[in-house]
Amino acid sequence: VQMRIKTIVIENFKSIRRAAFDADAFNILVGQNNHGKTNVFEAIRWFYTGKGDIGELRHSGEGSSDDMFVEIEFSDVQQGLEQISNADNQTKLRNILLEQDVMRIRRSAACSKDREIYNPQKKDWQKHPTGADSTFNNCIPRFEFVEATKHLKDVSAFKTSTPIGQMLGGVLTQVLEKDQTYRQFRDKFEELFASEDSKIRKTLNELSQQVQKHIEKQFPDCSEVSFSVDEPSFDDLLKSFSVRVNDGVDTAAEDKGDGMQRAIMLAIIKTHADQRREDSLGRSFIFFIDEAELHLHPSAQRQLKDALLELSSTVDQVFIN
Repeated sequence: VQMRIKTIVIENFKSIRRAAFDADAFNILVGQNNHGKTNVFEAIRWFYTGKGDIGELRHSGEGSSDDMFVEIEFSDVQQGLEQISNADNQTKLRNILLEQDVMRIRRSAACSKDREIYNPQKKDWQKHPTGADSTFNNCIPRFEFVEATKHLKDVSAFKTSTPIGQMLGGVLTQVLEKDQTYRQFRDKFEELFASEDSKIRKTLNELSQQVQKHIEKQFPDCSEVSFSVDEPSFDDLLKSFSVRVNDGVDTAAEDKGDGMQRAIMLAIIKTHADQRREDSLGRSFIFFIDEAELHLHPSAQRQLKDALLELSSTVDQVFIN
């Protein structure tokens, strides 16, 4: 058992005047279009990130002058605290919660930059004790939001912010650091570009001296200009990363149908969760998937349902619209 969402309370967020419900391992929100299902998910995203214009996010109907907030109560907290890698933050939270196995956290419009934690000893709210607001996300289950409008390229493009980028950048770098061939490559690069005896290094020094002389005419205090070539990071080597799929026809993943693209996107995110869980000492994930059935044939919808049920049967939690 890992830390999970137990209850959610949302007030005055977009179209939601008030919504409160208990959560299970696998959760389905069903309703007509334009009835606020996605707004529930966006409220949770605001809880995690704090991003967005408060004036646009606040409920504009009756009672709109009231405070806007999203409050989440997490269960199995004592187990979850053990997974916090920062020992200092772990201790700070234990000092507040003591032996309690639930933790109430909220973000409000009145205090949107910093979330608050309910102190059961003082019976009052206080600023969370882990420093920067973003740091607190490392103390609770990881949040993954798959929007209905998100495209495969948003997930599979190699960037530090994307699941595929985090998987490759983190996992493969660790592999390479232990690989003798890669170490030899770095040594050779050092010999070619950084060694004072290398022809490339000498040429760069000559060019930098010429540039320095021209600058010195305008800025006499400029005594040196130096050119250097940094060792390429593994991230740089993957900038041209692409995804191809052979389902009988070998093409780029972005050229497949919408259903296949969405299936690939969800598979990447689930694989990312598996890998990050190992890196995070078992830390759980909470998936919010907007319109999970979008673009999928009924048979593929059933397969997705089974995959998500399996995901939520271990330590993770799933919410779908």
